[in-house]
This record gives sequence, C-alpha cells and structure tokens, in this order.
Amino acid sequence: MILAAGYGTRMQDLSRDVPKPLLPMNHLRLIEIALHKLANQGFQRVVINVHYIARSIMEFLGDGSRYGVEILYSQETHLLDTGGGIAHAEHYFRGETILTLNADVISDIDFQALYHHHVQHRAVATMAVFPSRNNRDYRLVIYDDWNRLKGFLPRSRPLPESDLTGIFMGYAILSPAARAYLTPRPQSVIDAFYLPALQNKEPLFVYPFRGQWYDVGDKSSYLNIRQKIQEGQISLETMMR
Repeated sequence: MILAAGYGTRMQDLSRDVPKPLLPMNHLRLIEIALHKLANQGFQRVVINVHYIARSIMEFLGDGSRYGVEILYSQETHLLDTGGGIAHAEHYFRGETILTLNADVISDIDFQALYHHHVQHRAVATMAVFPSRNNRDYRLVIYDDWNRLKGFLPRSRPLPESDLTGIFMGYAILSPAARAYLTPRPQSVIDAFYLPALQNKEPLFVYPFRGQWYDVGDKSSYLNIRQKIQEGQISLETMMR
C-alpha cells in the first residue's frame, strides 16, 4: 500500500495545484518510482489511498497496467492519517501481511530482504530504519542490538547511550495482527498501533538499512534530490530495481 492521501503542505507552492505524488522527478512522477520498484520486485497488487486532488492521481495512474501492477484506490472523504488510512483499505488486503510505503521516499532497498527479516524474527510488524543519531530533524526510532523496537525519541531529546537509533524510512511490514489495532478514523499508525503494541510486548522489530535512502517530503529536499538526479549523482534506475 502506497500512502499518498496527504496535502503535501511541506512542499509549499509546489503542491498547490498538483498532489505531491505527481510532482516530476526527472522523466517520472514521484509515485511512479515506487510503482516501478514494486513491479520490478514482484508485487502484483498495489493499493493507493487518495484524498487531496485524488482525481488527478487516479486519472494519471489509471489501473496500473502500464506499470505491470493492478492499482486499487482507497478514497478518503476526509484525511484519516497513516493508521486510519490503512484501516480504511483493509478490505483490499484479504487477510494478508502487507508492505506499506510513503509516496515521498526513494531508496534502493530490497523489499524481499525486508520481508525475510520480518519472517525470520516472527514479527507482528517490522519497520525499515536508516541508522542515525540526527535527533534535531527527525523523531528517532529506538532499538537494541537484536533489532527489537524499543520506542520512539521525540526531536531534540537526549540520545540514549545504550540503545541504537535510526530514522523510520517510510517502509513497514504489517501483519493482520498489527492492523487489528487500527480503526478507520483519523489516527497515526505510531499512536494507534506501535505504542500500544509495545506496551503489550508484541514482537516488533526494525530492519536497519545502510544503503541509499532519500526523504523528499519537503520543498528543499525535493528540489535538491531532483537536481542530483538530473546531474547524474543519483540513479533512478537503481532506485527502481
């Protein structure tokens, strides 16, 4: 499931008339990079939640056949945030474990490796994490040497000395048991699932990833990454494998 319903306010004027997932990234639109990557890694069905200028996204992407996948749209009459958006689309998932991804991240991550990590640890949920100590710009994920999720560190809070930290990359594996925590009303997946699940001692894990990962969620980072792609410093082909 690609999460693509938001207003894209951090893009400022760039998303005034165009939804963030359709912003151009070289010869492609941002969300097309994710679709090509999913298809190249063997995914066949992709659910996309939409709200802001939803019609533009649905008309542009169509049924997904030109990307080699079937696209199913989960339309939200009002924004449901990450947790509510996933719950609202539950009828599409057929009781299966799913991959969720944000529309505004680019990476050369291997989704099959992420899934195998999830299965190996018999996890209820697994988050892909980019190891980092940058607590100024991000709310960090806290985990231990065995990759067990321990909690979340608000921005600018003191870093834990004995635990590892990283940035949530926007990719997660969620089992049906994880999604059972969610309801189709406005709620974040962190507050509605991860925090209660930690209290319940559910097996939650992280997948540390040290490859290429780019957060293009705001105007400055988007323009910077787009320029690097145009200059050949970042290969879109690599990001879509």
